[in-house]
Formats: sequence, C-alpha cells, structure tokens
Amino acid sequence: MSVETVAAQIKDIAAEMREAYLSDEHPWVLGYSGGKDSTTVAQMAYYMLRALPPNARHKKVYVLASDTGVELPTIVERVGHELGLIRSAARRDALPIEAHKVHPALNDTFWVNLIGRGYPSPRPRFRWCTDRLKIRPVSRFILERVNEYGSVVIVLGSRLSESSTRAQIMAAHHIEGQRFRPHSELAKAWVYTPIQTLSADDVWFYLLQVPSPWGGDNGSLAALYRRASGGECPLVIDTSTPSCGNSRFGCWVCTVVEKDRAMESLVEDGEERYEPLLDLRDFLKAVREKTEARMNTRRNGSRAAADGKGPFTYQMRMEILKRVLFAERQSGEKLINSDELAAIAEIWAQEGQSRQLVFNVWRHVHEGGPMPDEINGSSLSEENKLLEEVCHDQGVSFELLRRLRELEEEFGGLKRRHGFGEQMLESVTPFVDPPNSTTTGWEGFGAL
Repeated sequence: MSVETVAAQIKDIAAEMREAYLSDEHPWVLGYSGGKDSTTVAQMAYYMLRALPPNARHKKVYVLASDTGVELPTIVERVGHELGLIRSAARRDALPIEAHKVHPALNDTFWVNLIGRGYPSPRPRFRWCTDRLKIRPVSRFILERVNEYGSVVIVLGSRLSESSTRAQIMAAHHIEGQRFRPHSELAKAWVYTPIQTLSADDVWFYLLQVPSPWGGDNGSLAALYRRASGGECPLVIDTSTPSCGNSRFGCWVCTVVEKDRAMESLVEDGEERYEPLLDLRDFLKAVREKTEARMNTRRNGSRAAADGKGPFTYQMRMEILKRVLFAERQSGEKLINSDELAAIAEIWAQEGQSRQLVFNVWRHVHEGGPMPDEINGSSLSEENKLLEEVCHDQGVSFELLRRLRELEEEFGGLKRRHGFGEQMLESVTPFVDPPNSTTTGWEGFGAL
C-alpha cells in the first residue's frame, strides 16, 4: 500500500471519528494501554477534538488505563508518564479530556488471591485473573459513567489484522451498517473500533509521521517494541476480548502463555533488573503442576478430583511470598504492597493459620528490618510487647525467643520437619554469648 493510500485512509478515519463524536451526546471512554494501537486512537481523538470549535466539544472523552498491579514495570512507567502529559495538554488546549487509571480492588489483586487464598497460577482453562484484575475495574468505571450520563461509547484500538482470533471476535459482534456495537455484558454501553481496518504498518506510519499532540515520544515507543518484540495488551472490557496474545506487553506474572517473549527480549537487551521477575514467573508456571505443592481439598471443602488439585499449600504460599520479596529486593521494583501483605495475613488468620507467618517471611527476607506500619498490625505489636516484657523480667533474649517461636510456627504444620534443627541452630547462634562469656543468654529460660 502506497504512502498516499495510507494517508488517505487515515484521513477518512479521522473524518469518521469527528462525525461519530458529533452524532450523539454519549461520552467516550477511550481504552489506553500505552501500546501502538491505543496510542493511535488517542492521538486521532485528541487532534479531532482540538480541530473542533470550542462550542462543539460538547461531551467528555475519558482516557482510561488499567493497572493490574502486575504489569511490566516499563509499561507502567510509560503509561503513567503519558497520562500526565495528556492531562497537562488537555488543560492547555481546553479540551474535555480526562485521563484516569483504574486498579483492581484489594480483595481481587493477583497476590492476595495467589498467595493469600492459594489460587494456582493461571492457565488457559482457569484464567481467574482476567475477570478480577482487568474486567471488574474497567466495568466499574464504565458503569459509573453510564449511571452519570445514561450511556457511553467505549473507543478501542482493536484491529482486524492484529490476529485471527481478534478478527473472528470482531466479525462475530459486527452489525452491518452500524458504527457502534452493543457491549456484550454492560447495558447502555457501546463499542467503537475506528482503526479496525488499519494494518500494523499503517499504525506505525501514522505514529512516526504524526507527532504526539500532548508531547509524548512515539520514537521511544517504537524502540520499546523493537527491544521487546511484543504486541500490546489491550484494555479488556468483557470475556469476549482475548486478554493478551502470545507476544505481548502485559502482566509479567502471566503463566497462561508458554513464554514471556517481551520480558525475555528485554533481559537479553540488557534490562537485567527484570531477570528476577522472569525467574519468578517461570517458577509460578512450573510449581502449579507439582502435586506436593497443592492441597487435596478445594477451597469450598470438597475433595479435589482425581485429575485435579486444590489450592497451594500454606508452605508453598510462604515459599512464593519469600520469592516475591526476594525478587523485589533484587530488581529494585515494587512488586507487592503493604496492603496486600496485610490482606494475606488476614486471610490466613481467617483460615486458622497464624498471621505471624507473613511477618516471619518478611523478616527473613529483609533480615529483621523494620516492617511498614500497614503490615505490623496492632495486635501483633501488643503480643510482641508482652513477650518482650516477660523476657526482660526473666533475663531471656527477646529476639532469641521470638525467632524460636517463628520457626515453630513455620514448621509446626509439617509432618516431616526436615531442616528445622539446622535453621534453629543458625537462628539462635547470634543471640547466644560466646563460650568464654560469663553468661550464656539462656538464664531464666527454664522459668518460662
């Protein structure tokens, strides 16, 4: 296709978008993932609005990004930066554009479900993550706008040539002669895909020829695609939308795909900070298949089928948490937040486990460093204060007894306590005075 043909096609799409915007009173919710397709749609919408006379800009355009909490950090950084530029430029140009980012509820986050509830790592036939991390946050935002305005139009960067699966789904929902199609699940929400006929080459032609109206850097976006060899992960609005393809920017923990090509390419290109994340992702994919890592009963109390497995055991959940925290330290990236750790501790406590287990893992990884206030709950603090007072009265090392208690809680649920003796000796040694000392640090222990 010639340059002139592509330019004419893009001009036609821009004119059609203008007509679509002016045709009704329904505000737009424009899905923005930070990738090439959503950036193209966002740019075209911005230029369209800026070209309209002020009195014709009669309805809002919400630029909506979704942060699952486990997105590739490079993409999170880029999307956050671009949304900030869009907000500033919209104020400068007096455009009715608002940029928003939605997140899953705490109870729905990846780590709260995987580590807290023991949900196995997602697989093609059990994608428990898509609904919780992607669909629910976006649906909440859309429904709020529906309640406010009566109806909305969801504008997406989906393209027919993106994949055969995407083309089949778009064709199945297409209504001949209609610009918009009804959302498959949300009443009074309509879906509009203005660039569906463009190819990937057409999109890159547009982005590299037409500068970003809000001051973004499309050249760096192209460089990111070259480095990662990935395709973008679109805004997921319903169960009919494929969450991601095999080559994509998306959740770095994704175990649905066989390999994370985007992150592997970034690591090979020198982004060594992502290597611990890649190793953790591979571990999560492998461990879900291990029978010994899974319980024999499901969360509802029923026994797992002969060919199935229940949630992760508590021992495995602690192991995963330890690996997440280590990966966080090694990479320098924030992977799990304090609220999630507190929620995990609460879930374990409700299931009859000690909330102390979460804090034990934290202390192990951070070598006894101070815990954030959100994790160090008041009930735990009071318990430690009481123990410290008793230890002081009896002349016993508080840290020694606290560590022994942690080890007992960590190994207490195991039938075989392999490694308990070694870890106990390693843990108590720093608190016991050397042989030539006049005290041993154990005085008063028997009185307890």
